[in-house]
Amino acid sequence: MNKITCFSVFLIVAVILTSFLYQQQLENRQKDELVTLVDQAVQMINEKGESAFPELRSSSWFHNDSYVFVWRLDGIRVVYPPDPTGEGKNMTDLVDSNGKPIGKLFIQTAQSGSGWVEYMWPEPGDETPYKKITYIKRAKYKNQTYLVGSGVYI
Repeated sequence: MNKITCFSVFLIVAVILTSFLYQQQLENRQKDELVTLVDQAVQMINEKGESAFPELRSSSWFHNDSYVFVWRLDGIRVVYPPDPTGEGKNMTDLVDSNGKPIGKLFIQTAQSGSGWVEYMWPEPGDETPYKKITYIKRAKYKNQTYLVGSGVYI
């Protein structure tokens, strides 16, 4: 291999590695923002219960393309800012584009405390599913337990 070929290969590898690291950094920043958003919503619900719901529906809780949603642990969606008409529906049997039971996974994740659920979901107005990750955390007020979540497309 001559010097030009070696340098070209090195340059291509460097660009790929830099791109990968940048993508990881961006994904980590998005995850940190979601955790903060969900933690703030959980704190509100833990303190105020259902009286926090109107505020969580407001536009001040939309961050970039993310919003907070809230379900009871029986699967009933109680806060869904993109479409409030979807509130009151049982989401337990919700599945992603590949049939993954994300409704049940959201509930299981909240029951265990908190965590991430990864799945395939189309962006609003699009039919093509993309990788999406959602952070779920349990909230509790008096005798009611909720799951609070927010997701981002990767």
